Amino acid sequence: MVSELHQVQPVPPDAERLRRLNDVLALVAEHNAFQRPRLDGLLPLASLDEVASLPFTTKDDLVADQAANPPFGTNLTWPLERYTHLHQTSGTSGTTLRVLDTPEDWAWWRRNFGVVFRAAGVGPGDRVALAYSFGPYIQFWASYEGAQDVGAMVIAMGGMDSLQRLQTMRDYGATTLLCTPTYAVHLACVAELNDLGDALATVRRVVCTGEPGGSIASVRRQIQLGWGAKCLDHAGLSEVGSFAYPCASYGGMHLREDEFVAEILDPETGAPAPDGASGELVLTALGRTGFPVIRYRTGDVVERTPVACGAGHPGRWLPQGILGRSDDMVVIRGMNVFPSAIEEILRDFEGVGEFRITFYSEPTAMDEVKLEVELARPIEARAIQAQLRQTVGLRVRIVPLKPGILPSQVGKARRVADLRRAAPATMERREG
Repeated sequence: MVSELHQVQPVPPDAERLRRLNDVLALVAEHNAFQRPRLDGLLPLASLDEVASLPFTTKDDLVADQAANPPFGTNLTWPLERYTHLHQTSGTSGTTLRVLDTPEDWAWWRRNFGVVFRAAGVGPGDRVALAYSFGPYIQFWASYEGAQDVGAMVIAMGGMDSLQRLQTMRDYGATTLLCTPTYAVHLACVAELNDLGDALATVRRVVCTGEPGGSIASVRRQIQLGWGAKCLDHAGLSEVGSFAYPCASYGGMHLREDEFVAEILDPETGAPAPDGASGELVLTALGRTGFPVIRYRTGDVVERTPVACGAGHPGRWLPQGILGRSDDMVVIRGMNVFPSAIEEILRDFEGVGEFRITFYSEPTAMDEVKLEVELARPIEARAIQAQLRQTVGLRVRIVPLKPGILPSQVGKARRVADLRRAAPATMERREG
């Protein structure tokens, strides 16, 4: 068994990172039709701080480019025959984006996911269960590759229902589970209802991604109690790469600053967020040249903290992981609200099942929040309402439901609806 860290490489000196950044920028400026006009006259950079002089890249920019130049767009540094891997985003927050990788870039993905597994303590002798339906989504295939990078056995469980997955994990003695936090909670409930506790017995760690829940203390605690295993979190995006690995010692995640230039910016002004404040994570990959993204606005909101984790792991520490997405945040009566903040409070109460959050407007034009939640003890509704009022600062209408009323969320959770005037119909977590 590989010990828990630290095979994650230390963050190189700024001079080395600047050299790598300028090499990537020069390459794509010469060969990439999408990037060339965006970088014209801005290179080379004299310091890492000068990355702020470059234009942002957004998902909308890339989607528009592919719409104008179907099917793959012009953000390609090499001729099309150099590319061997095709993936796409899930489209839950808009139009699907297609992402191509060369063999070299895919090897970079594999190494980065290997870092995630090593940080979680996974190595030879482990059996890694991937509770995903394998489609054209990069997370599934990258985790498959990453497990092999650390010498672990992979148990791919695409095409199985929850019972089949639990039985497979029991039969093969799985030691590690990869899935969304929502599905980890659901799978533990299925095991309990079907007397399959032995399927959980060999699992020592649950590695989550795709939603903020893996770094939410109450959600993490629920997963750890349900599985009798450690819950760890990591993050990545199809467009960017695997950019954060789990902090196995103190929770949350660390940014991969050996492979990315990371900025945490005020989403309105674009200025650096001050210490202690939250901001949008903006990333530039140093090792992916075939489909490069420069100053990519991830939409992920994180807290900028000057505090290092107690173990001294490399890369800036995100104690709370991903707080939410900027497009998930809603403004209710002048207050910024992330659905993840509501979930954090809910998971502190025992007997909470599925839930659904609806933002709506009353005829008086006041914005309101309705929370439908399955409760084993409906009497808890008042306590939940009081805690939400105290912690979030909002009056929330609680609708207690019997367990089993709401549909189970087994992939990326879709629990939020925004029915206010001039608001999108639904707000969902984007492909991670």
